[in-house]
Amino acid sequence: MEQIENVPLDFEFLDGGVTPVNCGNDTGRRRFPFHVLVCNDGMSSRAERETRVTAVSDGEGYLIRKNELHRLRTREGEHPVSVWCHFRITLLHGMDFLDFFELPEKFTPPESTRIREACRNLLAGPPASALRQMLFRKSAGLRLVEAVTAACREREDTPERLGQLRRLVPALDFMSRNLAGKCRLEEAAARANLSESRFTVLFKQTMTSSPGAYWQSLRLRRAHELLSAGSTPAETAAALGFCDVFHFSRSFKRHFGVTPAEYLRRRRERLSPF
Repeated sequence: MEQIENVPLDFEFLDGGVTPVNCGNDTGRRRFPFHVLVCNDGMSSRAERETRVTAVSDGEGYLIRKNELHRLRTREGEHPVSVWCHFRITLLHGMDFLDFFELPEKFTPPESTRIREACRNLLAGPPASALRQMLFRKSAGLRLVEAVTAACREREDTPERLGQLRRLVPALDFMSRNLAGKCRLEEAAARANLSESRFTVLFKQTMTSSPGAYWQSLRLRRAHELLSAGSTPAETAAALGFCDVFHFSRSFKRHFGVTPAEYLRRRRERLSPF
């Protein structure tokens, strides 16, 4: 892609903490529209993904990709602490930047040490004005992503995918601006000056999902944001053009593994330290 350094790269901090935990803590199965980074400090744990289970020792860490079904369990430790954060890092306002990297099952020293310290730095923002706090979060967040990607390999197809992505930019922008109601395939294809069939093929090659699935994931990510900001399930369903709250609830559960009501309950009770 020409002038790749000028393409918008956005870091979004959602939540995080340096949290004492109890041995035996169990998040249950869950799925989030953001990345979950966890660094063990004084404890061991297990990260259970759909196809594998990873034992993570004290001083190590791991990253759960966005939309990845997972379950996290604390095992043992004298003074167990979880250094964790939830974040997004997107290219062109929608494409996951980490999709260009092959993430290891876990991070080990010395890389895990650098990642943990970068995460602590992100979480230790000094009291300041809203503008200064925003600037600190963005800059510290990018340093955290730099530490994570330094422990990863770039995918071999990155140059090709970046070239394809340039062709799709107008369509991606159109889809992100039309989350309510329906997003017609022919309209998105027209933005990229492609036939529907060619657009669908190129989209799957570049974004690793169909246009319809990608658009639906954008809607549900926005739904997650609205619920987190205080909207009710009914208000969220109406804002995003779902037929009714029951249709919205089914779609949300299919994507995240819990209903909107269950998500809000867990959020209120803060059942998980990570």
